[in-house]
Amino acid sequence: MSIGSDVDCVFSAPNPTAPVARGIRRVVMLGRLAPMSKLALAIVDALRKRYQLEVGFAEPLLGGYDVWAESWRVESDRGPLVVRADRSISLLAASWLADVMRRAAEAGVSCCLPLSSSDGAEAFSTGDATVTVRAFVQGCDLDRDDPDQLHAAGAILGLLHATSAAALSARPSPSPWAACFWPADHDPSTLHDPELDAWHEGFTYGGDRRFARGVVHGDFWAGNLLWADGRVAAVIDWSEARVDVLARELAWATWEFGHDETSRELDIDRARTFLAGFRAVSGSWEPGLGDVLVPLMRVELRLNARYSLADPEDVEYNSALQRAFVKLRRQSAAPLLDL
Repeated sequence: MSIGSDVDCVFSAPNPTAPVARGIRRVVMLGRLAPMSKLALAIVDALRKRYQLEVGFAEPLLGGYDVWAESWRVESDRGPLVVRADRSISLLAASWLADVMRRAAEAGVSCCLPLSSSDGAEAFSTGDATVTVRAFVQGCDLDRDDPDQLHAAGAILGLLHATSAAALSARPSPSPWAACFWPADHDPSTLHDPELDAWHEGFTYGGDRRFARGVVHGDFWAGNLLWADGRVAAVIDWSEARVDVLARELAWATWEFGHDETSRELDIDRARTFLAGFRAVSGSWEPGLGDVLVPLMRVELRLNARYSLADPEDVEYNSALQRAFVKLRRQSAAPLLDL
């Protein structure tokens, strides 16, 4: 898609405070239906003025589930770039996220760091969006069905967690996907679990102190790991990064990489392959991890079910999440961690 005043690129995203399902894909209208939006024109103008970039071609990067952000691949005189306009973060949060990515990159995690503009800023605001620019990395989504890639994903998370415990201030403002914005008010009976609720309250308010805290990626799944030339070429989309108990992210990532896509049930062998990659870097399990891995997995699974409940077209997917939530109640962590 060429960039110009006769090209259509309509940005559409809801208010970040409104409940929106993760399953609702962002909206990008293509074709010659209307003049380019003022926001799009402002971004192109900023690329020229702030980054001294000459833009020749752009196309939307479709897919993903972030309804508050739009991304484009932009061809420029400095090579291919990704331009992201995000309505869910402030300039302060963008600066914090840039620091997170810098630390991860210094530790050996492949990241697409934001470019600095001529005034040294790593993001700018236009309209109601915060815009960042970074290098485009060619690659495909990591293949969860490939054991080597699955093992590599675990190793990347192990590397990230091994180096993320360095002191860092809390995120300036939470992501719209933070649990505090998704209460249990509309949970169906399948998701009711008073025993898990009591356990998680105790874990949150004191029980988690025996586990390491640090920066978590926040959305560590196959779609955010680019694979190329036999390795993880980049970990992308850090917009949900935060300071948290590292075991919480490990639990959810074990589900993300370890479940069977068709049945939505945990595949022990697949999960063990992912965890073996993690342990190859971490060296050992945190004491007590076996007691919290599955309960935390269920807590995060229920949260994702709440995202999905807000999307009327996600009925089948949500039903699968609910069945998995119930079935995991009987799952022991022993076969997962006994590697």
